[in-house]
Amino acid sequence: MIKCPFNYGFYNEDYNILVCHPKGELGSDMVNDIAICRECIVKAGLTQANRFHNLTSITSINLNFSDVNQICNFEYHLRKSQQKIKACYLVPNALLYGMIRMYQTLIEERGVEAYVSYDINELAAILGVDKSVLTSEPEV
Repeated sequence: MIKCPFNYGFYNEDYNILVCHPKGELGSDMVNDIAICRECIVKAGLTQANRFHNLTSITSINLNFSDVNQICNFEYHLRKSQQKIKACYLVPNALLYGMIRMYQTLIEERGVEAYVSYDINELAAILGVDKSVLTSEPEV
């Protein structure tokens, strides 16, 4: 496993999944940190990973439409000529659900199949893994 330098999660090589558990305020800095983790995986020569983001520990959101659009543009440039991946988002409330749906609308033409749900079992099924893969911590 490759641990996230920002302590948000890890890359599980066995399942080719980036598992991310960010906490606190979801702002452009945090989203950029998460994007950098994805970029590190690509630069390390690893396959493009499916992603699981557990957003249930997000306490507030400090993003606007422009920020989300910029994230999508970064993702597009990062993913050029890459295969499609699945990005799953576990959310605790309607506000985060709506924000991820906005992201989903913007990113769907850029090689990312985004899914959002309140149910971790549903997202695990989409990713083809047991829920324990998404809730585990990296081995030290």
